[in-house]
Amino acid sequence: MNTANTPSRAAYLCGSSYWCAQGQGSRPFGLPEAPFLPPALRTAHGLGQPRELPYFAAFPAAPATLAQLCGWIEAQIRQAATAAGWDADNLAGIPVFIGSTSYVMSDREAAPAASPEEEHYTLCEIAGYLKTRLRSPNVFSFATSCTAAAQALIAAARCIGNGLAERAIVVGIESFNQLTFEHFYAMNLLDTEPGRLPFLDAGGLVLGEAAAALALSAQPHRDYACRLHGFTAQTDHINLTASSVEPLHNLLAECLRRAGIAAPDLRGVKTHGSGGLSDEVEMQVRRQIWPHTPAMLFKPCTGHTLGAAGALEAAFVWGIASRRDNPAGSLPPQLWDGQADPELPSIALTVSGSRWPQGRRIGASSSFAFGGNNSVLIIGEEHAPMPD
Repeated sequence: MNTANTPSRAAYLCGSSYWCAQGQGSRPFGLPEAPFLPPALRTAHGLGQPRELPYFAAFPAAPATLAQLCGWIEAQIRQAATAAGWDADNLAGIPVFIGSTSYVMSDREAAPAASPEEEHYTLCEIAGYLKTRLRSPNVFSFATSCTAAAQALIAAARCIGNGLAERAIVVGIESFNQLTFEHFYAMNLLDTEPGRLPFLDAGGLVLGEAAAALALSAQPHRDYACRLHGFTAQTDHINLTASSVEPLHNLLAECLRRAGIAAPDLRGVKTHGSGGLSDEVEMQVRRQIWPHTPAMLFKPCTGHTLGAAGALEAAFVWGIASRRDNPAGSLPPQLWDGQADPELPSIALTVSGSRWPQGRRIGASSSFAFGGNNSVLIIGEEHAPMPD
């Protein structure tokens, strides 16, 4: 299955807010003035043998309660709205699109066993909270593994593009829960050592938690026109846990075609780069399409935030492309020892001093998930900058 955009009008990214292991804010992290915080540790108990593994913790409570989750989500929404220049206290009627894999799992682990009177307890609890607090009649939930928030963003853009809404809010949320952590550990997918990097010397995934919100509109921000130029989603069904070369190549090529952008005109690529089985496939495809385009990699700083990653990393691409927030055009460097995995093809990973190339700042943000459920977003400036 392949779904792509055919909007009658554009959707613009107007504001963002995030909370991840590197802190909170709306400016992009990873620029020279920002420090890098290493991962914390969480304990897996597989086969009754406890083992501490790296984990990028963001939130002050683990496991988090439903009240805490809802409060954090609402805070990110209102901060993103403020960044967009909206009235954050009056968001009535604006549809909300949420992507997550964890939703209320942490609350179930934090709470005692459900009482016999407790008949319903689902992710709809979060939607109900937001409907009441924001006075929004439409709150949509997406749970497509690691593409959940990206799929939410695509749905929001379609909603605007088809004239169903003037504004929309997208949220990605992922909080630590023992169930997910143990399952990834049981599948032998987690790295056991901190400091190893996807594409370079990864030994598996390092998970993390985050909350991120994006404010989308049919009208550009008054100070900066950042457009969602294109988006494509696909499910190839070839492999349950990894991507495949041909479907992934077709996905990226189709997204470029529908965005009306030639591959050389894309100035930066945010890789999925999880440290898992998809890395080698992703590198092969990127070598075919963008052999020299700067490749940005965020998960060494945030961990793989699963269902939140699509929103969190899109917010970073938006912030890094912004001439208002990043006038020097700095690209976040990959901090590593220079010893790449000889079995993997090389790509143009950013280094210290990397900058956006001349011209429009347009980047791609990829998200890949179990079952070949993949998506790509193309984000950036609408017009070339005026000459000085």
